[in-house]
Amino acid sequence: MLAISLAGTSWAHNSRVGFKLAALSLISILIFFITNWILLLFCLIGIVFLYYSVSFNALRKGMNLLRPIVLVIGLIWIFHILRGEYLSGIIICLRLLVLVALANFVTLTSKLSDMMELFLWILNPLKLIGIKTAPIALALGMVIRFTPVLIERAKQLSQSWRARGLRYTNWRIIIPIFITVIDDADRVSEAIRARGGV
Repeated sequence: MLAISLAGTSWAHNSRVGFKLAALSLISILIFFITNWILLLFCLIGIVFLYYSVSFNALRKGMNLLRPIVLVIGLIWIFHILRGEYLSGIIICLRLLVLVALANFVTLTSKLSDMMELFLWILNPLKLIGIKTAPIALALGMVIRFTPVLIERAKQLSQSWRARGLRYTNWRIIIPIFITVIDDADRVSEAIRARGGV
């Protein structure tokens, strides 16, 4: 199972997950108040140095993680060009790149166990009304880790489709993706039960 967390002992890995998520939330709010595309471009360049401060491998992996969203951002930019909103399109695309890159950075430098501990702490008040928080925290952690798995699986199926002589993929890969997801979920549930469940 693919995990996008990056092993290491950098300053980012040693920082608390709660602090990183709080900083991400604050920056995500502040970024929408920036309406100058030059400032947003400097923010994006700053994020590049942020990745590089961890390691060159982190920078390379961060760039790879942005590939799936580049197509979406390109379509958004084309849409704004067709409407004649060039500057607005650039600002929106840069905001998306900054936000996704920062979110990926937090995920890359955080352990799943640390995130689950944070989720358990946030959900702790629910115990007062008799709700078990461990399954919820586990579900949130699995969503974070399974998202890149699904992206990679779709990429592999698309490559298999093109290897059979078909230039473009279509809706037919949805069914194989769905089947493999069910298979993965079944294996994960068996592993959880074998360890005592939640």
